[in-house]
Amino acid sequence: MRFRLLLVGVLVLFLLPSPQVQAESSSSFEEDFTLQWSHDFGDAYITTAPLFAGERLFVRTSASWGGSSVPTVASFTLEGELVWSESNAHSTHHDMAPLLHLMAGNGSCGAWPEMMIVGWSDGTVEARSPSDGTLLWAYETEQVTWGVTGVMALDEDQIIVPTRTGLVSLCASDGSMTMEATTGLGWRNGVTVGAEEYFLGDESGVLWSVATNGTTRSVDLGDGKIRHAPILTSAGLLVQLQGQQSSTMYVLDLVNLSTIQTLPIGPSPGIPTAAGAFVLAFDSEAIRSLSCSLICEEVDRVPFLSNGEIGLAHDGQYMLPYNGNEQGWGLVNITEYGRLQVQMATTGADGYATAAPGFTSSVTHGEMLAFGSDGGVVYVHATTTKAVEPALEQNVETFDWVSQGIVFLLYLALGGAGVQLLRGNWASMLKFLSVYMLLIGLVVIDQVAIQWSQTLDELDTQSENDEWDPSWNESWRGTQIVSITIGGEVHAAGGFEGYTNALDLTLAACEELGVQIETESTRIGTYVLSFDGETGEGWEYTLDGRLATLASDYSTIDSSTRVEWSPVETR
Repeated sequence: MRFRLLLVGVLVLFLLPSPQVQAESSSSFEEDFTLQWSHDFGDAYITTAPLFAGERLFVRTSASWGGSSVPTVASFTLEGELVWSESNAHSTHHDMAPLLHLMAGNGSCGAWPEMMIVGWSDGTVEARSPSDGTLLWAYETEQVTWGVTGVMALDEDQIIVPTRTGLVSLCASDGSMTMEATTGLGWRNGVTVGAEEYFLGDESGVLWSVATNGTTRSVDLGDGKIRHAPILTSAGLLVQLQGQQSSTMYVLDLVNLSTIQTLPIGPSPGIPTAAGAFVLAFDSEAIRSLSCSLICEEVDRVPFLSNGEIGLAHDGQYMLPYNGNEQGWGLVNITEYGRLQVQMATTGADGYATAAPGFTSSVTHGEMLAFGSDGGVVYVHATTTKAVEPALEQNVETFDWVSQGIVFLLYLALGGAGVQLLRGNWASMLKFLSVYMLLIGLVVIDQVAIQWSQTLDELDTQSENDEWDPSWNESWRGTQIVSITIGGEVHAAGGFEGYTNALDLTLAACEELGVQIETESTRIGTYVLSFDGETGEGWEYTLDGRLATLASDYSTIDSSTRVEWSPVETR
């Protein structure tokens, strides 16, 4: 009898699922990247993100209080060699307009080569050759203490520039003005391109809408300042109103600019950014993730202090400086559900800073990040060449009542089967074994699903790798590629880097290919209506061979995504 009971106990121990120690890799910015080179601009500020374009890095500086350095735009090779540098002795403080890179293209007002657009605080807008800095054209806007300090934008063949007193539209080919509108005085007043109008704010809390013919309409949001480019979301137009002690986020109806909802945020907010299906906003209290589908609502927040820019970094993460003494930079992960995970990283540009990082994934140099400091130094990091073995560590978790409950029931079921076996009651034994097998199925079904999903992904990946078009340039491998089928003819462009959503990448490709694109903004995103006037039954696109389900401005992409557009009827 004792032997039989011992045998049952041994069977229980062997048949029960064995506990496993889960391991996860430990990774940080310092382990993935190393400092390659730096450049000191002297007593200057770097107040907007360094920009990678092709195999070059472009950095702009602003004059510092009491300093003697002249505001400058400089170009470097990825190895750190200074290629060219151009200064503006008439510009003063607050040169905070981000550089705007244009690929070569053509439009109704003419053709233009690849250009770097620079907006200066003395009101000058310049187009320079990225290769050697040659001045291609210049246009003077009005300066009232400051000139151009906000984000500029491209609308087909027009460069949309927010000025100190309003908005101008300049022909990309020669810099001639095609439209001018007067609004309130602005500072850091970036512009957003809508379907048929442009949106920007001013220092009096007024949100302006400017039509392509220059007519304006506006809404006064109250006592405060609008210091960022408004964000188009499915819920409406998202605008931050910065107050003295706290700030408010407004969601506005695009038709009549009426307020749909408001959300309180902290003081001194930085420049928010769209992050896939979410919006990242930050201020002197926290980083916040917002979901803006039908309405905008806060999903998560993490305590943080930052008031400048935030930028896309490696692995779909975002980085921004912590505005405290030697605090470093925040490395922000946002999950598919909008949850935030923030780690701190040391970059060299630590302490109070304003500029976001610049990021590129280069075929020759790997992934690179450039950080600009308020001390006038740019630090360039690149991925380490030596593979680092992931450190295994035990995942310490809280007590899992569900798992332990299933284990307990397994013990009962198998023990009951053993007892019925000793009694010779075969029918009851089979019932207990049936319960045991059912519980085992519940335990392993998720692992079966995971393995099945991984198998499908591997098959998908193999299929995608086989879809390389031999007509494509070999230098495009590992970069972002766009192909558009128009009238049965495929137009393709590649070698792109740094784009974060399918729409921006497509717009860049259309510029390079000379393809005219027509889009429409809706509450659920921006949709393509036509390429070169061809509409058909509509247009759809795939990402790496998979049919996309989101509007193109909400589809996030990585450094080697392939976007393929085709009219609906051809599929």
